[in-house]
Amino acid sequence: MSVSQNLPNLAIGYSLGRLFKLLGAGLLLTLLCAALAFNWHHGKDITALQIALCYFGIVFFGLATCKTLWTLICSSEPVLFITRVGIRDTRIADDTISWRSVRDISIWRYRSQKIVVLQLDPLLAERFAGGFLKRILSLLNKPIGADGVLVNAGGLTMDGEALFDTCKQYWTAGRMAYSGRAAAEPAPAS
Repeated sequence: MSVSQNLPNLAIGYSLGRLFKLLGAGLLLTLLCAALAFNWHHGKDITALQIALCYFGIVFFGLATCKTLWTLICSSEPVLFITRVGIRDTRIADDTISWRSVRDISIWRYRSQKIVVLQLDPLLAERFAGGFLKRILSLLNKPIGADGVLVNAGGLTMDGEALFDTCKQYWTAGRMAYSGRAAAEPAPAS
């Protein structure tokens, strides 16, 4: 029995505790921006630029809070599947990314957040490029080192470091299993 056959299929869902923390932080930041924008504290030294930034904060944090609330309501099913064959993140696409098409796996750190970056074969990478907005975001991420398919562990039951280690383990086992199944070379003609 090979190493890849010993690895179980993983289904990773959202962590309710982490989602409640994100929801609380979003509500707090939305209320803070609203308090400053609507001058609930009766301060006289707030500039128009600060008020405009607070209105932007209300919209930004309000939308993020609504998205977190929606995720919390619909979080009963797993969203990330890691198998011996590949990885599937339903937040990105419904297709499974085969371990054979992953060239490299790295971890990208931005402050305290850790995101797994999958370097794919160029032909397959086009399938996971996404829409117009995702393409623009990926172009912006390239200069800072996040070039590839991003698998974010934010809000999941597994943190970024553990997700990276798991992906690396399955990727190595999947590649070894694939290379072990290669056809035998033909015998030289005599």
